[in-house]
Amino acid sequence: MDDWEDFWKFDMHVHTWHSGDSITDPRQVIDLYKQKGILCLVCDHNTTAGSREVYAGIREVNPEIPLILSEEIMTESGEIIGLFLTEDVPPYLSAAETVDSIHDQGGLALVPHPFCSYRVSSALRSDILDEIIGSVDIIEGYNARNLKDEDNYRARKYALAHDIVVSAGSDAHTTLELGRCFMELAPFSTPRELLATLRSGRPEFCLMDPKIHQVTRLVKAVKRDRLREE
Repeated sequence: MDDWEDFWKFDMHVHTWHSGDSITDPRQVIDLYKQKGILCLVCDHNTTAGSREVYAGIREVNPEIPLILSEEIMTESGEIIGLFLTEDVPPYLSAAETVDSIHDQGGLALVPHPFCSYRVSSALRSDILDEIIGSVDIIEGYNARNLKDEDNYRARKYALAHDIVVSAGSDAHTTLELGRCFMELAPFSTPRELLATLRSGRPEFCLMDPKIHQVTRLVKAVKRDRLREE
């Protein structure tokens, strides 16, 4: 793996305005690929709408890119991301039911920011993660929105102990964050090929300024108020 020019750059966790706490236009995600060659997996909250929109645009530019419909699903115990989906997974199921729904579609189950000390309401509960770990395909080992790098280290250590591959994602909710964290991966087409190439992937990673969470809270409040007015 010496010639990294032949590899893809994948930011494996971003959001668009299809999420209630994001302001990113899907067209800006497409532009990032056109300008910098960074592919983003759009994991909007409880919907694949943003993922569908972005991939339609990216595959017009490069039809060789595999279609990876993604969604960050809120379960009873925290969030789980589904990759390679064919339809939306409903929220608020148990974690085990959510993983089963992802696998029933031929997809992969990714646990985002599992040990985040800040997002305690959205990070999957540790005891539940222990219960379903045998069905988890990927652990997010690098999340740019974690406040402490120690939280990312704990995720990578946990993944290593269970022989599970790790991913890297900016968890971008604004355009400023897009592509700030990604994995360099050998080209792949299928879920199994993605798992294989993640084992030798190379992360590019930096933590975002913690103040970015204040922006997210403001966006969420404004969008919620607008919905009430409608």
